[in-house]
Amino acid sequence: MSRATAMTPENRRQAIIGAVTPLLLEHGTSLTTRQLAEAAGVAEGTLFRVFESKQELIAAAALAALEAEPAVTQVADLPEDQNLTERVTALLAILQQEIHRTRALAVAVFHRPAAGQPPGPPPGHPPKPFHHDRQLRMTDAVASSLQGYASQLTLPPRTAANVLQAMAFASTFQLSENHTLVEPSAVADVVLHGITRGNP
Repeated sequence: MSRATAMTPENRRQAIIGAVTPLLLEHGTSLTTRQLAEAAGVAEGTLFRVFESKQELIAAAALAALEAEPAVTQVADLPEDQNLTERVTALLAILQQEIHRTRALAVAVFHRPAAGQPPGPPPGHPPKPFHHDRQLRMTDAVASSLQGYASQLTLPPRTAANVLQAMAFASTFQLSENHTLVEPSAVADVVLHGITRGNP
């Protein structure tokens, strides 16, 4: 029987990051190295052959979770035969999902620090310019996704992309018990048709 191919150091690093990220979202940075190792399915010593410290691993997991690429790929993979309503609804669903996910990460990393660690990002966490670049990547992806519908829009695709991002962000907040502007289809209806019925 042939032996399984050993993982490369980079593959092992990515496997560990992928395994611990859900734990980070659930428990914040107050995780023990034992918990991290168990989640990754490796010995504690293995963690420190791949990462110099627990803080480096947590920062790497936070960085991976913030990457825009998975959402950008989702946007690019939307069906080409969608009508404008379907496209806008699908884009809003992806944007809302990303907002909920990154908000959960922010709570885990910034507001539930490990014992003895002050609130804020862990050492090694990406600086703010990273987050700005991530936002631009999402804007570019949504604008590109709307380009084929430009003749049906009253705004340039990039401006429309900014509107969708703003509406998606606003819709993720529960403003009151009667707040109904939550579902992507409801938000899409407001974006496409406004808040009036018939001619104002």
